[in-house]
Amino acid sequence: MGSFIARALQIVAMCGVVALGGFVWRQSTENSFIEACVFGMIALSVFAVGAGFADAKVAGRGSTMLTLEPPAESGLNAAEQRFAADLAVIVKLLQAHVTANAGYSESLARANVDLPQLNTSDEIRAVVLTLIEENRKIQTKMDELSASLDESVNKIEKLRSNLADANDKAMRDSLTGLGNRRFFDEELDLSLKDADALCLLMCDLDRFKAINDKFGHAVGDMVLKQFADILAAAARRDDFAARLGGEEFAIVMPGISPIEAARLAEQIRRQLEGKKWMLGSGAALGKVTASFGVARRRAGDSAADLFKRADAALYRAKSDGRNRVFADLDA
Repeated sequence: MGSFIARALQIVAMCGVVALGGFVWRQSTENSFIEACVFGMIALSVFAVGAGFADAKVAGRGSTMLTLEPPAESGLNAAEQRFAADLAVIVKLLQAHVTANAGYSESLARANVDLPQLNTSDEIRAVVLTLIEENRKIQTKMDELSASLDESVNKIEKLRSNLADANDKAMRDSLTGLGNRRFFDEELDLSLKDADALCLLMCDLDRFKAINDKFGHAVGDMVLKQFADILAAAARRDDFAARLGGEEFAIVMPGISPIEAARLAEQIRRQLEGKKWMLGSGAALGKVTASFGVARRRAGDSAADLFKRADAALYRAKSDGRNRVFADLDA
């Protein structure tokens, strides 16, 4: 990105030199020395820009993939501050280049005024040499700007990736990889604003405490992970699966009827019930089941209203004997 900006500015500078050369040539077509100086000045500019693009291509081929650093322990705020600081550096670099380019433009303007008034070859040579030196200086500044911009852009890309990574981690359950409660709350609020038809599916692993007590928390974590995988695989493209805490999970389901949502919940229930669980020792874990509650959105529902009814449906499924689906179909 930095190289592209700098090379574009080089082209602008070259065009200025070429235009000035054309003007002088028209003014002095009978003087072979002036013609030679003008063509030399144009050739020098073209060569400088061409060399710059060649350098940029070589540098591009030699670039490597970025290794992303982990987000700072201080979280999003620190990363955002570093992001803003590097943006400020880029602004300063661009301001410095604008100043340098303005000086070069002034040199071209002075030459444009002076050249038609010059009479001797020494005077013309002096102006041409001045322009060549100014062109060299602006080329050097452009190269420095390009290098600085490339460095700053790379830093910003790393920070942007770190910010995205930190934000993703803040919205993910570290054990299962599903969305966490914060993710669930935000997606439910957004879905209530965007979707007319909406269902909320809530589920809870049956007698999960007994699994932890009998086999230990490592086995319990394995069960949670694999149940989360089943939920994630069953969720449709527009659904949002989340772990609310402990053994309780939910899926926000936009654009679906309660009958279809209940049918999907039943598929998940059967898949979990039929799963064969084996421990590392070869011992069987036994059957693992879950209970499911489904509620549909009603007109005027808030997130809390829909959540309360889905939770009540889940409680009804458990109180009716567990390992079943209960759908709140009331309009």
